[in-house]
Amino acid sequence: MVLLDFWATWCDPCREEIPHFVELQNKYRDQGLQIVGVSMDDSPEPVLDFHQQFKMNYPVVMGNAQTGELYGGVLGLPIAFLIGRDGRIYSKHIGATDIAVFEREITILLRTK
Repeated sequence: MVLLDFWATWCDPCREEIPHFVELQNKYRDQGLQIVGVSMDDSPEPVLDFHQQFKMNYPVVMGNAQTGELYGGVLGLPIAFLIGRDGRIYSKHIGATDIAVFEREITILLRTK
């Protein structure tokens, strides 16, 4: 299962969510969760510093408008998608979302074989 998070270093709500994503990755990695960050920054330089500063324990790739279009357009940040083992998108969260919401959905999907 994948939690795909579109974010940027300059996005304050993103900065608030990322430490929680680090916790979720630690807690559920062994059960099959993989978080992937998609940075919508213009260049990788601030992302590298941010990745180290926030001790991000999951991969981050650089995205652009075309990447966002693959997921229906990314008009605001953060936007997170929870993708099940079957490749289907089970939920989409626009804006800062309470970590409890992500955790509840993750635990439900992890129980689904």
